[in-house]
Amino acid sequence: MSTHDALSVRPVRFTDAIPAWRTVLDALGAVLLSEDDGWLVFQLGAGRLALHAAAGSSEAAGTTLLGLETSVPLEEAVSAAAGEGVPIELGDTDHGLAGIVTAADGVRLTVDTPSPNPRELEATQPGLAVMPVWHTTAGRVALDVLDGLGMRRRITLEDGTWADLTARGGGLHGVQPMSDVGTELAFELNGNLDLLLEPLTAAGVPARIAQEESGRVLRFADPDGGPALRVLEREPDLYSYALSEM
Repeated sequence: MSTHDALSVRPVRFTDAIPAWRTVLDALGAVLLSEDDGWLVFQLGAGRLALHAAAGSSEAAGTTLLGLETSVPLEEAVSAAAGEGVPIELGDTDHGLAGIVTAADGVRLTVDTPSPNPRELEATQPGLAVMPVWHTTAGRVALDVLDGLGMRRRITLEDGTWADLTARGGGLHGVQPMSDVGTELAFELNGNLDLLLEPLTAAGVPARIAQEESGRVLRFADPDGGPALRVLEREPDLYSYALSEM
């Protein structure tokens, strides 16, 4: 198995609202894989999401840390990424030993060993993929890091306003050039967004669907009180976009 084959997307959301997040993720069809002292990992249809209690951590509630999982031994994965020019080193984080990437724009990303799934639990909404978004003033830098870690390009809009990549183990990763550097927790649904609107509203989570410039988007209330989180509806002709350099 190559380091590319072993990779999946698993961002970390630091939160003071774990019960509210569990309500949201249950409505989105995610399943809980593990829970240990303020660290929870959920399986989505594609990719995973970790929740980390903000209390006692180094991050503020509402912060999203970019993250990947690899079934390759960490030392091997870190060495392979470093060989591709990724600024990565092995170190300790709030959730244990990980490969730590510090990009030139200051954004951090961790590469972790995967949480086990011995019962082979599967999400009840298989079309939903986690898709964290890296906002950056240097899209080329972000893409080089994700390329070097083993993700594969999917689309790059010709006007340079968006790019995303896939992980063979599951999940997507967006890159969006912006004037402010940061991260965003987002999702993509391969299906009709109404499939998510009904369970979210039934669970008491404010949500709405709107036609936006990027297509149909569902936005739902962030349990941490930030701006509404988005779920993009996958366009059927997604692969018709031409590739271009950012």
